[in-house]
Amino acid sequence: MTKSNKKAIIGLSMGHFTADLYASAIVPMYPLITQKLGITLASISLIISLGHLVSSMLQPFFGFISDKIKKRAFMINGLILGAVFIPLTITADNSILLCLFLMLGMAGNALFHPQVTSLVKTFCYNNPNVAKYMGLFMGMGTIGYSIGPVISSNLVENFGEGAMLYITVIGLLCALILYFEVPKIPKSAITQSKDGFFKVMSEIIKNKTCMKLVWIAIVKSAVSISFGTYIPFILKESGFDLSTTGIVVTLFFAISGLSMITSSKLEEKIGAVNLIRLSFFTILPLVILFKFAFDMMPYLGIIIFIISGFFIYLSVSVTIIAAQKIMPDHTGVISGVMQGFSWGLGALSLAPMGYIGEKFGVIWILVIMSTVALLTGIFGLGKDIRKVLADK
Repeated sequence: MTKSNKKAIIGLSMGHFTADLYASAIVPMYPLITQKLGITLASISLIISLGHLVSSMLQPFFGFISDKIKKRAFMINGLILGAVFIPLTITADNSILLCLFLMLGMAGNALFHPQVTSLVKTFCYNNPNVAKYMGLFMGMGTIGYSIGPVISSNLVENFGEGAMLYITVIGLLCALILYFEVPKIPKSAITQSKDGFFKVMSEIIKNKTCMKLVWIAIVKSAVSISFGTYIPFILKESGFDLSTTGIVVTLFFAISGLSMITSSKLEEKIGAVNLIRLSFFTILPLVILFKFAFDMMPYLGIIIFIISGFFIYLSVSVTIIAAQKIMPDHTGVISGVMQGFSWGLGALSLAPMGYIGEKFGVIWILVIMSTVALLTGIFGLGKDIRKVLADK
């Protein structure tokens, strides 16, 4: 791999770090926003779901367009949109404005992710270490996602909600760096397919193996979103302050990022299929341990919760690379489906989960979602999935 291509992947990973920092910066603010606007847990859950839905619906379409052109405008402008509108979200003084800012920020997220995920493979040029570089790219995004909560919670607690706007500068500077550090996309990377968007999506939907990978991604997304969204409510109910909540969410996603960076090494030892099984089989036992430990020794419970993040994200890179292999002419689209579309569909679970949390307690949301993960690990890895993962 040339020095230029390595710099490109480092630049893309840094951009991913920054984009996902914004996506999570608002997470510990949800209880504060709920109280400020005087809305219910179910209402804020619905608003969050709508924001994620916007991002998910747009990502495959933006990925389709980015497959056909050689402009880097998607990742640069997407980063700018997220940098501007996500920090504005906490300043909203009504639900309509909250929805508007959140959806615009998530639209930026949708612009950014499909193209950069596809470009990691482009700049690897069939390098056998593509899993390593994809793991680095995905891991840096999740580490950025982990840092967002601790930055935002400390800024707001110490300087007020307007201080969130300070982090806009980070994204604007990163967009400038991407412009100069990431080379122009080579013409060879542009898809030669003449198929329209809906035909490409139909091709993906009709591919049963691909859809099984999408389901795995949806379940992973639903679990991670639920854990990241509702732990602040659990901690708030137990009297923890905003800064502590931010630290917990940060550590949860930091260890998640570490798991993606190291997943290729673990995959070499146990294989891709067992990696997915390990990921999905361990979450429910950890949630049960968390539930009982948190009642008696809250800090021990928090440690167990943080550890669960390592297993939730363990198989992300493996499934994305497998999906890109199945759809080699539409890597932008399938990247958008595996990341954004799946993330948005996973986020839809927040709406019903909000009602369950209000009626039975927030902890039961984590139990239900981790049970779904366990069932997916048992029944979701058929022969066709195992073959694709083995040949990856």
